[in-house]
Amino acid sequence: MMRLASGLLLALLAVTAAAADPGMALLAPSVFVSQDSEDFLVHKAGVGMSPLYEHGNDYTLVKAAQHRYATKDWSAEGAQFSVTRRAIDARTGLGYQANLGLGEQGGSQLLVADVDYALALGESTQGGLFLNRDWVETRAALTQGISQTYYGGSVEQRLTPGWVVIGLLGQQLFSDNNIRNHARVRLVYDLLPDLGLHVQYRHRHFWNSSPYGAYYFSPDVYHEDMLALGWRRRLEGWTVAGTLGLGQQKVAGDPQTATHLAELEVSSPLAAGVYFKGRFGYSDSAGSGGPDYVYRYLQAELLLRF
Repeated sequence: MMRLASGLLLALLAVTAAAADPGMALLAPSVFVSQDSEDFLVHKAGVGMSPLYEHGNDYTLVKAAQHRYATKDWSAEGAQFSVTRRAIDARTGLGYQANLGLGEQGGSQLLVADVDYALALGESTQGGLFLNRDWVETRAALTQGISQTYYGGSVEQRLTPGWVVIGLLGQQLFSDNNIRNHARVRLVYDLLPDLGLHVQYRHRHFWNSSPYGAYYFSPDVYHEDMLALGWRRRLEGWTVAGTLGLGQQKVAGDPQTATHLAELEVSSPLAAGVYFKGRFGYSDSAGSGGPDYVYRYLQAELLLRF
């Protein structure tokens, strides 16, 4: 597995060096770490280079990454090679980002994808399409080589100044033949626009065709209602955004229990050809071990222009 990742990285560097426009090349190291209350640890480290870089919303990136999964008495490794194309209008947020690649884990290979496309449907309406395909990241699912493909669409409608409603429908196909259907709604109100404060009502609901499988959390039905406070500001060139949420969840016929959410994202200005983006998240909701499944993650990326 390590030889595969090294080979992918060497190929990445060779292709990029041959194609890069002097003065416009981009080096992009990244790291992702997560841990949950079941002591399942995920560590992903990668490096990408861009032979076609215009700016932060218009580039092509070639990337190789090494993944490691571990608990106290078990570990597994994986690798991934991918190509990302991003073309987004910074003013409207419309456009697409498509990440396509090949992942390897436990001796199996998988075509992986992460695609988002946003388009205008009217003067005050936007639509979105998405597709995600990857391994299911639990110990049992990785051991069995189970993957998932999640696809769907969303509509964002501006109701009046300050009010926006967003609806999403999706379907998740698991390679163990389970089908999970998703429905989500968000209602957003700009509470104090000058300070970057807004409030949200969030509802999510999903149900599984083959519930209570042994490989990942799959109740027959799950729903959550949450109120969240969001904040987004630019401070001396830095962009800072955060969300705090408190909700109620219900798993099948179990009693309602509380859920919690905290997210923080920071990104720097481009200074001396260096750009940093970091994100931290915490959630407390239901999982296979009960109603208080805790998940934490930290993600960081550097963009180095030369």
